[in-house]
Amino acid sequence: MATSNSSFHANNSDECHGDDCLCWIHLNYKALDISTFSFYLFFLLVGLIENIIVIWINWRMRESRKESNLYIFNMAIADMCAVLFIPLRMTETLYNYQWIWGSILCKFDSFFYFVTLYSSIFFLACFSVDGYVSLRYPLQAQGSRDQQIRRMVCVCMWTVAVLLSIPQFIYVETLGTVYIYCFAKNMLFLNVTGSLTLLFGFIIPLPIIMVSNVFTARAVKDSSNIESIRTRKIIYAYIIAFLLCWTPFYIIVFLSLFDVFLKCAVYQLVYYLYDLVECLTFSHCVLNPILYNFMHKEFRYHLTASVVKYMPKRYVKEDDNVSISSETKHIVVIT
Repeated sequence: MATSNSSFHANNSDECHGDDCLCWIHLNYKALDISTFSFYLFFLLVGLIENIIVIWINWRMRESRKESNLYIFNMAIADMCAVLFIPLRMTETLYNYQWIWGSILCKFDSFFYFVTLYSSIFFLACFSVDGYVSLRYPLQAQGSRDQQIRRMVCVCMWTVAVLLSIPQFIYVETLGTVYIYCFAKNMLFLNVTGSLTLLFGFIIPLPIIMVSNVFTARAVKDSSNIESIRTRKIIYAYIIAFLLCWTPFYIIVFLSLFDVFLKCAVYQLVYYLYDLVECLTFSHCVLNPILYNFMHKEFRYHLTASVVKYMPKRYVKEDDNVSISSETKHIVVIT
C-alpha cells in the first residue's frame, strides 16, 4: 500500500496507553475489516465478470463500433487489471494488514493500483471530451486522421499513468521482522505522491469530465424524444458515478496531506477510514461497465448476438423480423 496506514492500523487496538488517552476515540477495527473484505469480494466477483464481458464484446465489435469507444476498451482493460490484484488486498485484510506475498508483489500491488487508478480516470476524461467533439463535429471525428490521434492518445495516457506510478514501485516496500507490512515510510514521498494523485487523479480530470458531459447533454437537449431524454440521464449519471467513486478517497487523501494540523481524534478517523475508502475506489470497476456499456442498446445488441452464436441450435429459432448481425448470416431469437 502506498501509505503508512498499514502500520497505523496494526498498531492500534481497542485500548489506549499514556498520553494517547487524551484524544482517544473508540474505533471498531474488526467491523471495518469485515466491511472492507466484503466490499473487496463483491468488487472482485462482479467486476471480473463484467469487465471480461466488456473486453470480449468490444473486441468482437471493434470494426463496427465508433472509434471513440477505443477509450472504453482501454478503460475496461485498466479496470480488469485493478480487479485481478484485489485478492492480494483481501488476504492483507484477513491477516490484519500483514503482508505475506513478498517484496516484489508488494511493489507491484501498489504500482498497478496507481497505474489503473490514473489510466481509468484518464480514459474516462478522454471519452468525455471525445463524446462532445464527435457530437459537434461528427464528420471530422470519424476521419482516419482522428482515429490515429485517438490511438496515440491512448498510448500517451498509458505512458503517463505508468510514469506517475513508478515511484510506487521504488519506495513501497516490505518492512518489519516478526510482523511484515507493505507500505512506504518516507514522508516526503507520501506527501509528493498524495499531491500528485490529488492533482492528476481528481483536480484536473474532474472539471474536464463535468464540463464535457454537461456540454454534451446540452447539445442533445434540442431533441425532446424519449431516446434523447434517456441519453441525457445517462450522461449526468457519468458525473454522479465519478463523484461517488472518487470523492471520498480524495477527501481522505487531502486530509492526510495535512495530518500534522489535524486534531488527534480527526487524525485517527482519517487513517481509520483510509483503507475502506481506498477499497471503495474499486467500485468504478463495477459501475464503468454498466454505465458505458450495458446501458447502451448497441452493446446489448452485440452481446445478445455473441451469446446466441455460441448457443446450441435447439435454444434458438429463426425469426424474419429481427436481425442479429451480419456475422451470423441468419436471424435468431432466444426462445
